[in-house]
Amino acid sequence: MATIQIKRGLQEAVSNLVLAQGEMAVALDTGNVYIGTTAGNVHINPKGGTADTATKLATARKFSASGDATAPAVSFDGTQNVNLVLTLADIAALTPGTYTKVTVDQKGRVTAGQTIAVSDLPSIPSSKITGLGTAASVNTGTAQGNVPVVQADGKLLVSLIPSLTGTYVPVSRTINGKPLSANVTLSATDVGAIPASMLGAASGVAELDSSGKVPSDQLPSYVDDVLEYDSKTAFPGTGEAGKIYVAKDTNLTYRWSGTAYVEISKSLALGETSSTAYRGDRGKAAYDHSQETGNPHGTTAAQIGAAEADHTHGGSDITGLTASRALVSDGSGKVSVSAVTATELGYLDGVTSAIQTQLNAKAASSHTSTMATASKAGHVKAGTGFSVASDGTLSLTSIDGGTF
Repeated sequence: MATIQIKRGLQEAVSNLVLAQGEMAVALDTGNVYIGTTAGNVHINPKGGTADTATKLATARKFSASGDATAPAVSFDGTQNVNLVLTLADIAALTPGTYTKVTVDQKGRVTAGQTIAVSDLPSIPSSKITGLGTAASVNTGTAQGNVPVVQADGKLLVSLIPSLTGTYVPVSRTINGKPLSANVTLSATDVGAIPASMLGAASGVAELDSSGKVPSDQLPSYVDDVLEYDSKTAFPGTGEAGKIYVAKDTNLTYRWSGTAYVEISKSLALGETSSTAYRGDRGKAAYDHSQETGNPHGTTAAQIGAAEADHTHGGSDITGLTASRALVSDGSGKVSVSAVTATELGYLDGVTSAIQTQLNAKAASSHTSTMATASKAGHVKAGTGFSVASDGTLSLTSIDGGTF
């Protein structure tokens, strides 16, 4: 690992130390560190965080206060403490005195003072106030603002009750001859409505189902001539003439002959003619056979005029070739002899990537390392404090700033 040593010596020699700008030095016996500046050497790690020496400010400054509290300016040059005497600001709108109600701002200062008024008092229940008396002796009577008194029978004087004429309906009035002195129940006849018993009944009115339509059983028979059931067994025991019945499990249609259900949809005939449907079991067998792989019928090469699977040709069967040459396919896709020999082809053994790419990454055999200059790169010679490893790596060993 490289070592960097700054200029070093003893504390007693620091007074004679001359540092260049930015150069550092350390006193080995005290640990004090100095750095060179345009103004000379500066001690940058004073003990206890204070300077070696302290003087008063070159230009004295003043401390003062303003705002809610003020204080006269006091000069400060660093040689003595500063004591500011604060004076609270007066509130012009506030007259000194004693108040039962005050207003304060967000800082807690009193900004106004008044005398408490009745409107300032909160609502207080009468149970918390003494000396009010009772309604029988305090502010009773028929005058405005007084409290009315309940008589011995628990009622108010009639003279204290306002007239209700024109405001309420007398109980003597009736609705369809029924007086208002009791609960009134109106029948369908009273309001000219159709009784609920007439809904869906003969000579009554039709109902509506959950979809807002009239149920089929309340429609004339000719309106719904086709009836669907889950199966034939779900048909009514006795059918109705003129109706068509559909069994949803077979999708066959029937009519009622008067004694039984007769199929009216054409049945499907099986056979192998143009007017019949082919048998499903034979059709399935043909489809299953089409999905088979391999050679399910055991067809031989001889049966279809093909060569046997193990058919081969020996080397003697191919003529016109040159020994120890690589084979290629010519423009017609036939085997042909190339100019590459077997020996040349063997040179490619072990190649792991494009040969040209590998050649491009190699330096020329005439390559030499030149000395580096300011205008070009080249050979670098290691100087004092550096070392060169066996792989050519340049490393910094040490930098010594010297002693004082």
